[in-house]
Amino acid sequence: MIAKAFSLLELIIVILIIAIISYFLVPKLQDVFLKTHLTQLKSNVAIIQNNISKLKSKEILLLSDFKIDKLDDARVNIKDEKLFTKVIDFDILSTDNETKELGKWIKTSALSYEYFLASNQRVLFEIENNIFICKSNIEICKEIE
Repeated sequence: MIAKAFSLLELIIVILIIAIISYFLVPKLQDVFLKTHLTQLKSNVAIIQNNISKLKSKEILLLSDFKIDKLDDARVNIKDEKLFTKVIDFDILSTDNETKELGKWIKTSALSYEYFLASNQRVLFEIENNIFICKSNIEICKEIE
């Protein structure tokens, strides 16, 4: 009984076809992931800003002086900390500077956070005058809002 095998030429052709498909597919997948992370970021920011506004309105109605001193009790640059717990009622877990998980937040100080949008792109946010605002370049901030 003779074993049948692929010839070297057939293997090279298959590898070449896979390489060509990958050449066009990988950039498209990166675009899809970027758009997914951007949509998630927009959603998170809208929820955080909306809930801060609700807190402000509530405090104004109670005639108290409203000042945001923190959005959570999470530690700075620690992975798997629960972020924004003072303003949202679902878990957003953090990443850290070593892991840099795409699509995740990192707490950088008591009132500042960054979102890892892409491998080379972070979006910075800070609490200023009781408002959660984007502090990155103007183009990305406009796209988020």
